[in-house]
Amino acid sequence: MTNPVLSTAYRRAANAEAFEVEGQWVIMHADQYTITKLNEVGGLIWSNLAQEQTPELLVGAIREVYEITEQEAEQDVEAFLAQLLKLGLVEHAS
Repeated sequence: MTNPVLSTAYRRAANAEAFEVEGQWVIMHADQYTITKLNEVGGLIWSNLAQEQTPELLVGAIREVYEITEQEAEQDVEAFLAQLLKLGLVEHAS
């Protein structure tokens, strides 16, 4: 994994509040007044981001639950983290 998105650790942003409704995660961004709805895989990743996680750990978590290749999981994690970064819902862990 050489992509910058995949070569650092991440955690949830402090100003993001999340809750699960009927098996789907909903994230509210307090500063931007936005609501983001996650699918099942996104919910799994978000749950794991309660603590600092590397993309490699997130890929492993996905592959424990879903029968997908490592490459597919890496692509999913990369795209998801990039989107959450753009929305301000996750941040780089120091």
